Amino acid sequence: MTDLKLPGITAAVITVDSRVVSGVKEPKGAQTAVSIMEDAGIEVVREVIIDDLAAPLRGEFDRALEAGARLIITIGSTGISARNIVPETTLAVCDVELPGIAEQIRQEGLKNTPLAVLSRAVVGVTSRTSKGAVIVNCPSSSGGVKDALAVLLPLLRYIYEQLDQTEA
Repeated sequence: MTDLKLPGITAAVITVDSRVVSGVKEPKGAQTAVSIMEDAGIEVVREVIIDDLAAPLRGEFDRALEAGARLIITIGSTGISARNIVPETTLAVCDVELPGIAEQIRQEGLKNTPLAVLSRAVVGVTSRTSKGAVIVNCPSSSGGVKDALAVLLPLLRYIYEQLDQTEA
Protein backbone atom coordinates (compact mmCIF):
# COMPACT_ATOMS: atom_id res chain seq x y z
CA MET A 1 0.00 0.00 0.00
CA THR A 2 2.67 2.47 1.01
CA ASP A 3 6.34 2.79 1.81
CA LEU A 4 5.41 4.34 5.16
CA LYS A 5 7.21 2.57 8.03
CA LEU A 6 5.92 2.84 11.59
CA PRO A 7 7.98 0.51 13.78
CA GLY A 8 7.36 0.61 17.51
CA ILE A 9 3.58 0.97 17.19
CA THR A 10 1.46 -1.85 18.58
CA ALA A 11 -2.08 -2.52 17.41
CA ALA A 12 -5.19 -4.56 18.03
CA VAL A 13 -7.77 -5.54 15.42
CA ILE A 14 -11.33 -6.17 16.59
CA THR A 15 -13.82 -7.51 14.06
CA VAL A 16 -17.38 -6.79 15.22
CA ASP A 17 -19.68 -8.86 13.01
CA SER A 18 -22.14 -11.63 13.89
CA ARG A 19 -21.81 -13.03 10.36
CA VAL A 20 -18.07 -13.52 10.81
CA VAL A 21 -18.60 -15.04 14.27
CA SER A 22 -21.07 -17.56 12.79
CA GLY A 23 -18.77 -18.41 9.88
CA VAL A 24 -21.13 -17.07 7.20
CA LYS A 25 -18.65 -14.38 6.19
CA GLU A 26 -14.85 -14.37 5.97
CA PRO A 27 -12.93 -11.77 8.03
CA LYS A 28 -11.43 -10.16 4.92
CA GLY A 29 -11.41 -6.66 6.39
CA ALA A 30 -9.34 -7.82 9.36
CA GLN A 31 -6.97 -9.75 7.11
CA THR A 32 -6.46 -6.60 5.03
CA ALA A 33 -5.86 -4.46 8.13
CA VAL A 34 -3.29 -6.87 9.57
CA SER A 35 -1.47 -7.12 6.24
CA ILE A 36 -1.29 -3.34 5.74
CA MET A 37 -0.15 -2.71 9.31
CA GLU A 38 2.48 -5.44 9.25
CA ASP A 39 3.80 -4.04 5.96
CA ALA A 40 4.15 -0.69 7.75
CA GLY A 41 6.07 -2.29 10.63
CA ILE A 42 3.19 -2.10 13.10
CA GLU A 43 3.06 -5.06 15.48
CA VAL A 44 -0.43 -6.57 15.85
CA VAL A 45 -0.57 -7.72 19.50
CA ARG A 46 -4.23 -8.78 19.57
CA GLU A 47 -6.78 -9.89 16.98
CA VAL A 48 -10.31 -10.99 17.87
CA ILE A 49 -13.74 -11.51 16.34
CA ILE A 50 -16.82 -10.69 18.42
CA ASP A 51 -20.57 -10.32 18.03
CA ASP A 52 -21.93 -6.82 17.50
CA LEU A 53 -22.82 -6.05 21.11
CA ALA A 54 -21.56 -3.11 23.18
CA ALA A 55 -20.50 -4.96 26.36
CA PRO A 56 -18.11 -7.39 24.63
CA LEU A 57 -16.66 -4.54 22.58
CA ARG A 58 -15.95 -2.47 25.70
CA GLY A 59 -14.21 -5.50 27.18
CA GLU A 60 -12.12 -5.91 24.05
CA PHE A 61 -11.09 -2.25 24.17
CA ASP A 62 -9.89 -2.88 27.74
CA ARG A 63 -8.00 -6.04 26.73
CA ALA A 64 -6.38 -4.27 23.77
CA LEU A 65 -5.15 -1.50 26.05
CA GLU A 66 -3.90 -4.06 28.60
CA ALA A 67 -1.98 -5.77 25.77
CA GLY A 68 -0.23 -2.46 25.09
CA ALA A 69 -2.01 -1.49 21.87
CA ARG A 70 -1.63 2.18 20.94
CA LEU A 71 -3.76 1.67 17.83
CA ILE A 72 -7.10 -0.15 17.88
CA ILE A 73 -8.77 -0.90 14.58
CA THR A 74 -12.39 -2.00 14.63
CA ILE A 75 -13.80 -3.73 11.58
CA GLY A 76 -17.54 -3.64 10.86
CA SER A 77 -20.73 -2.52 12.60
CA THR A 78 -20.52 1.13 11.48
CA GLY A 79 -23.76 1.33 9.50
CA ILE A 80 -27.26 2.36 10.50
CA SER A 81 -28.92 -0.87 11.63
CA ALA A 82 -29.82 -1.40 15.28
CA ARG A 83 -26.89 -3.84 15.69
CA ASN A 84 -24.32 -1.32 14.45
CA ILE A 85 -23.00 -0.22 17.86
CA VAL A 86 -19.32 0.43 17.21
CA PRO A 87 -19.39 4.25 16.84
CA GLU A 88 -21.32 4.81 20.07
CA THR A 89 -19.23 2.31 22.00
CA THR A 90 -16.03 3.88 20.70
CA LEU A 91 -17.10 7.37 21.71
CA ALA A 92 -17.94 6.09 25.22
CA VAL A 93 -14.29 5.05 25.79
CA CYS A 94 -12.59 8.02 24.11
CA ASP A 95 -11.46 11.23 25.80
CA VAL A 96 -11.41 13.07 22.50
CA GLU A 97 -12.92 12.55 19.06
CA LEU A 98 -10.97 13.27 15.86
CA PRO A 99 -13.84 14.06 13.44
CA GLY A 100 -11.61 15.47 10.72
CA ILE A 101 -9.92 12.10 10.25
CA ALA A 102 -13.26 10.26 10.10
CA GLU A 103 -14.56 12.71 7.51
CA GLN A 104 -11.39 12.36 5.43
CA ILE A 105 -11.78 8.57 5.51
CA ARG A 106 -15.34 8.92 4.17
CA GLN A 107 -14.05 11.26 1.44
CA GLU A 108 -11.43 8.68 0.48
CA GLY A 109 -14.14 6.00 0.39
CA LEU A 110 -16.32 8.11 -1.89
CA LYS A 111 -13.67 7.74 -4.58
CA ASN A 112 -14.58 4.04 -4.68
CA THR A 113 -18.25 3.78 -3.65
CA PRO A 114 -21.17 6.14 -3.04
CA LEU A 115 -22.04 3.98 -0.01
CA ALA A 116 -19.11 5.43 1.96
CA VAL A 117 -21.35 8.22 3.26
CA LEU A 118 -23.51 5.66 5.09
CA SER A 119 -20.66 4.87 7.46
CA ARG A 120 -21.01 6.37 10.93
CA ALA A 121 -17.42 5.45 11.76
CA VAL A 122 -15.56 7.60 14.26
CA VAL A 123 -11.94 8.11 15.21
CA GLY A 124 -10.88 8.99 18.71
CA VAL A 125 -8.19 8.82 21.37
CA THR A 126 -8.72 6.97 24.64
CA SER A 127 -6.57 9.34 26.71
CA ARG A 128 -4.75 12.61 26.04
CA THR A 129 -1.61 11.15 27.62
CA SER A 130 1.25 8.85 26.65
CA LYS A 131 -1.09 5.96 27.50
CA GLY A 132 -3.58 7.08 24.86
CA ALA A 133 -4.56 4.77 22.04
CA VAL A 134 -6.07 5.81 18.72
CA ILE A 135 -9.29 3.97 17.89
CA VAL A 136 -10.46 3.99 14.28
CA ASN A 137 -13.69 2.37 13.10
CA CYS A 138 -13.46 0.77 9.66
CA PRO A 139 -16.19 -0.72 7.51
CA SER A 140 -16.10 -4.50 7.09
CA SER A 141 -14.98 -4.37 3.45
CA SER A 142 -11.34 -4.70 2.47
CA GLY A 143 -11.69 -1.55 0.38
CA GLY A 144 -13.06 0.41 3.33
CA VAL A 145 -10.17 -0.77 5.50
CA LYS A 146 -7.66 0.28 2.84
CA ASP A 147 -9.28 3.73 2.60
CA ALA A 148 -9.22 4.20 6.38
CA LEU A 149 -5.61 3.15 6.82
CA ALA A 150 -4.48 5.21 3.82
CA VAL A 151 -5.76 8.30 5.64
CA LEU A 152 -4.77 7.31 9.18
CA LEU A 153 -1.29 5.81 8.95
CA PRO A 154 0.50 8.97 7.71
CA LEU A 155 -0.98 10.86 10.71
CA LEU A 156 -0.03 8.43 13.47
CA ARG A 157 3.47 9.71 14.27
CA TYR A 158 2.13 13.25 14.67
CA ILE A 159 -0.76 12.07 16.86
CA TYR A 160 1.56 10.08 19.12
CA GLU A 161 4.01 12.99 19.34
CA GLN A 162 1.22 15.14 20.72
CA LEU A 163 -0.01 12.48 23.15
CA ASP A 164 3.48 11.62 24.35
CA GLN A 165 4.23 15.27 25.18
CA THR A 166 1.44 15.29 27.74
CA GLU A 167 2.21 14.25 31.29
CA ALA A 168 0.48 11.00 32.21
